[in-house]
Amino acid sequence: MKLNLGKAASLLIFGFTILSCNDPKLEQTSGPNASEKAETIEFKGERVIIPIYFPKELFGQTQEEFDAYYEKAAQGANVRSSGERALITYEELLRILVTQNAKYPTINSEEGVLEKDLERIYRDFPDIETHAEANEKRAVVYDYYQTLCKRDVVAEVIALENAKNARTNGPSPGSLTKPEKNHLLLNPGLAQHYIQAAKDVEFLTPSIFGNNDDDNKANAFKHATWNALSIRYILKGSPVSENQAIDFTQDGTSKHEQDDNGNQVHTQKEAMDLHNNMSARVWMESETKWGFGPFRSIPKNDEIINTFVSRANSSSKHTMTDILNLHGGNVQNTWNNLYNNLYGPYQHLVNLNSN
Repeated sequence: MKLNLGKAASLLIFGFTILSCNDPKLEQTSGPNASEKAETIEFKGERVIIPIYFPKELFGQTQEEFDAYYEKAAQGANVRSSGERALITYEELLRILVTQNAKYPTINSEEGVLEKDLERIYRDFPDIETHAEANEKRAVVYDYYQTLCKRDVVAEVIALENAKNARTNGPSPGSLTKPEKNHLLLNPGLAQHYIQAAKDVEFLTPSIFGNNDDDNKANAFKHATWNALSIRYILKGSPVSENQAIDFTQDGTSKHEQDDNGNQVHTQKEAMDLHNNMSARVWMESETKWGFGPFRSIPKNDEIINTFVSRANSSSKHTMTDILNLHGGNVQNTWNNLYNNLYGPYQHLVNLNSN
């Protein structure tokens, strides 16, 4: 499936580095109205304050539970749930994510909880009393604010899709698949880094290879670099583990290859993309060294780009049968592994058309 984000007018000049999102940062804006009625609930072992009418089912959701929540909310907003409908694009979702994530404290693996956010955290977590304690519990604090953010992101996405349905006949170019979109909406913070990586490689690919075609060396570079940059951005921009970053990226890029009903697509393009996605994740896992925050060693942007330019240029032409035979042949178990496994035995890239 072709990754198509459209051209952004504000893209910076390419100089073998990414300036737009080296290490994504968010600026905090004002939070919820302090006079809003609130209640206390328990979340992951902590007492937290939430608005009294906040939908509690958003806390600790599985993907299946979120999908059901989103479908109900979309139907309530009169978004058509059957037939062709205009889905949100990467660019549109990124704008929403940047705006909504900026309303909450910035918490990442290197700086942890910032001094400027402590007053709000103390208010929302009554049992957290010190900066050290907030940092110790940064993962729970992050998940709490991501849950609050999720409600507003969902509402804005549904409103936009509803408006697009009123004026658009059929899916928009560059739309996310429905499974991919729902995966991203489940965690807005990680989603922002994932989409920023996609946006960056969409610019880098034609700058390096002179084309943005679907089945050649340029596409091999694009998919591999997308996976690698997404993992890096998530690790640098949020307090999650390496495995969580790789898992979120794998799940998103695999759902990118599904149809809107969540079915696997078994064509040569999907075989190529899934193999290259997996190869990049294997490389990132092997190159990311143990440690947390500033003690973790992660490949830098230039290292990622240079590595996959080289590997794409040296990639050889394969048929779908060639690619599937690397993973066990054209059987359902092979496709399941390509779609669902974080890692595989290979780090090389493949293409369908060596031009």
